[in-house]
Amino acid sequence: MSPAPSAYLEHLPEIFRAPSSSGGESFLGQFLKIFEALLSGRRDALVGAPGSQRHVGGVEEILSAFIRELDPAYTTTTTSADGKRLDSPFLNYLASWVALTFDQNWGLDKKRQWLQRIVSLYQRRGTRSGLEDYLAMFVGPRVKITEPPGLILSVPGTTTLGVDTFLTGVPYYFRVGMNYGFTEPFDIGEWTQNLRATRAIVDLEKPAHTYYTLDARTPGIILNVAGHAVVAKETLIWEQSTEL
Repeated sequence: MSPAPSAYLEHLPEIFRAPSSSGGESFLGQFLKIFEALLSGRRDALVGAPGSQRHVGGVEEILSAFIRELDPAYTTTTTSADGKRLDSPFLNYLASWVALTFDQNWGLDKKRQWLQRIVSLYQRRGTRSGLEDYLAMFVGPRVKITEPPGLILSVPGTTTLGVDTFLTGVPYYFRVGMNYGFTEPFDIGEWTQNLRATRAIVDLEKPAHTYYTLDARTPGIILNVAGHAVVAKETLIWEQSTEL
């Protein structure tokens, strides 16, 4: 450390701040540097070999930085071994606080965004709006939920059952529709992943007493790789080939 005395001496009586009899720094001024470095931090508190030394923050500095780490948008990032991907181990730890498991195919930005929204979504769990937001986040805007009407009044102001008023639909039923490949390049891996993710999310988040059908639509015949025609790998033949 530098010869500058500990700032903690300023909080002691004058008699303890006096220099040593030899004119140098007092023993107490040197001794208090240890506690100052540990608690408040000192700019000259360094560790490591010469040329590769790094600053060691005090407890106050660490606690101040920790408050920032609690915001999913600012957690510390690390680089993967291959240098191609950013990750944040503490972000994964924060997600465990709210029972959230990240999809490992997500990028770091999507993980941050999802963790910021998950608590507010929990408040709407079991509702249509909450389920729609889950699907929009995981699968994208291509998935939509519709509910069949239960009561239809053909003529406003009249209520003659079977004449101008009809009870239709099935109680506790809804339909999940998904379009894919109509406006974007078709990728069969993404297609199957979207199907699995949609079913998994709806099964997990829907109210227990409800049930649904998944109406997934994509262009009828797709050759994904030129010169290949392996059905369900590079080639897809799909019955529901009209866009919803």
